[in-house]
Amino acid sequence: MHGLECKDQNKLLELGVKYLLLGKEEKSLKTQPRDKFELDFTKCEGLIRSSFKFDYKYDPYELDYLHYYDFYNDLENLSTSEFGNCCILNRVTQILNKDVSNIKDSKEQRNIIDAQKELQQRYCKNTTKEMTDKEKNSVMNLYRELGLMKGGT
Repeated sequence: MHGLECKDQNKLLELGVKYLLLGKEEKSLKTQPRDKFELDFTKCEGLIRSSFKFDYKYDPYELDYLHYYDFYNDLENLSTSEFGNCCILNRVTQILNKDVSNIKDSKEQRNIIDAQKELQQRYCKNTTKEMTDKEKNSVMNLYRELGLMKGGT
């Protein structure tokens, strides 16, 4: 394959971002309210381990091989319950998704907001959608390794 011109790098980065977002449009992510979050699955490794053990009786990180789609499907189908009998990952996401505007008790509202902030710092990605230089370099290195780009960034 031929190397790409520098002017094509931004288009290539956009394509890479769309691919990494599994087809979700980037503009739909930008239109979400600012209080939405995106879990960082590296930070959530312990939650994922515990949740898979709770629901499926296996640890995905101890397997020799687990296809991405199997992992993704299991992750999407983890147990949920309004009564708290669910895996830890979904309990965390329930707190993060809790709408505090309907809570009348200001102390309870403050406690949930504080819990949401703590959980966001602990388990969520940075909410800015701009790619960091490290992320851009990582994507560009992937393209170079695939032979889609030659030379410097």
